Amino acid sequence: MADTSQNNPKDVKVSQDEPKDIQGTVEEGEISNGHLSRSLSQQHLMMMAIGGVIGPGYFVGMGTGLSTAGPAGLLICFSVVGILLWFVMQSLGELGAFISVSGSFTHYSSRFIDPAWGFALGWNYFFLWTGIIMAEYNNLGLILTYWDTSMPRWGWTLVFWVFFMSFALLGVWAFGEAEFWLALLKVLAIAIFFLCAILISSGVIGGQKIGFKYYEDPGPFTNGVKGVFEIFVFAALQYSGTEMIGLTAGESQNPNKDIPKAVKSIIWRIVVIFLGGIFFLTITVPSNDPNLLSESSKTASSPFVIAFNHVGAKKGADAVNAVILLTIFSAVNSAVYVGSRTLYGLAKEGAAPKMFLYTVRGGVPIVALVFFHLLGFLSFLNLSSSAGVVYTWVISMTGVATFITWGSICLCHIRIRKAMRLQNVSASILPYQAQFWPYGAYLGFGISVFFIFFQGWTSFAPWSVQKFFMNYVIVVVFIFLAISWKFWHKTSWVQLNTVDLMSGRRHIG
Repeated sequence: MADTSQNNPKDVKVSQDEPKDIQGTVEEGEISNGHLSRSLSQQHLMMMAIGGVIGPGYFVGMGTGLSTAGPAGLLICFSVVGILLWFVMQSLGELGAFISVSGSFTHYSSRFIDPAWGFALGWNYFFLWTGIIMAEYNNLGLILTYWDTSMPRWGWTLVFWVFFMSFALLGVWAFGEAEFWLALLKVLAIAIFFLCAILISSGVIGGQKIGFKYYEDPGPFTNGVKGVFEIFVFAALQYSGTEMIGLTAGESQNPNKDIPKAVKSIIWRIVVIFLGGIFFLTITVPSNDPNLLSESSKTASSPFVIAFNHVGAKKGADAVNAVILLTIFSAVNSAVYVGSRTLYGLAKEGAAPKMFLYTVRGGVPIVALVFFHLLGFLSFLNLSSSAGVVYTWVISMTGVATFITWGSICLCHIRIRKAMRLQNVSASILPYQAQFWPYGAYLGFGISVFFIFFQGWTSFAPWSVQKFFMNYVIVVVFIFLAISWKFWHKTSWVQLNTVDLMSGRRHIG
């Protein structure tokens, strides 16, 4: 991984009156992007931003948050983390539209912070998506227990693995098309549930008026402040994947326009999909329902299914499970795509073996794809332990990895803006300027750091070695990787007055 701090300053220093001098070209973008295909259109990115990574974790895993924090606690957590996500995506939108390369924020970290930071962040993000694909295959097993079948849980995992692998080989265009239509289906299904929740709560379905009684009994909070803090990482996991919009910038047809529009649509995902979904869920399902997913559960039902079962609407429960099965395709499809591209980006930066750069027709990084997808079989760990324990470990580690990623994105934004100021480059050259700059970037960075180190405080009261390891192992791994790379390659903190602000840009009119 090259140290970008050694670039010649005269190559990038531009006066404020001459922004056109650093307009990049398509050819420059091609060089920085390697051999990945650019087939993602604006409609692909828009639907990926709104509903791309809504999968079984949303429909099944939400039970973990409800049983741990209670209805009010769940809403508070997702509201706070949603605000953080908005700040992060504003920063990423500005970065992705300005410099659209494969590797995205991993590349930005190496280029504007320190190559050692970029190395650690790249592998941190790879671990994050490894956790996500494990969680989704774990959810697959949980969902299939709804129906009695002769096929064992591991058998279904193998069948789906082959199917997902075959589809992934069709290339990025097929991925984009599938994500568009499946995201649209998920959004429509959630909208229908909103309507059904109103009918259930008012007694039209089931004949019993529920109203807001679950906020009174069993109550708005399950475990008080402790329960709320315990699911901040869960909220981060559910929101995680939104930042893949930045990762897809290198395969977008026109990132200057597509990335900003996709980023602006994020607010709908936060407010309508998540906060709206949680609100309607909490008025139909009590937080103490024994069928919700928790650490003690060996099997569990989706809280959306439980809502229909409570009022005897069996067909509604069947329909929800059918929708969830369809979302599995989207969730795993996204995980395989992003995980393999992350590994490809690491190899391109020299932080992973070069064999992961090998692509086949259609720009598919085949070696990275197969290697990452094989990690999905780690979900078989749930066969020797309760599904709830496995899921809790996965969401804790991947949630912390998400905060590390988000904090790094905001830091990159802060650094590139400082570099532009030092080199007298006008912000007017940016295709998209983040809202609430500079406050959003600094708040995003500060809140992320706070959650990285304080979300696990519950492991100290009372002291729990298992919970401490679960909450902080990713932090230790990140620091170890950064220090090791820095020591081995003798990297230095990037000098912003000479850092390269040109390469990797694609100016498309």
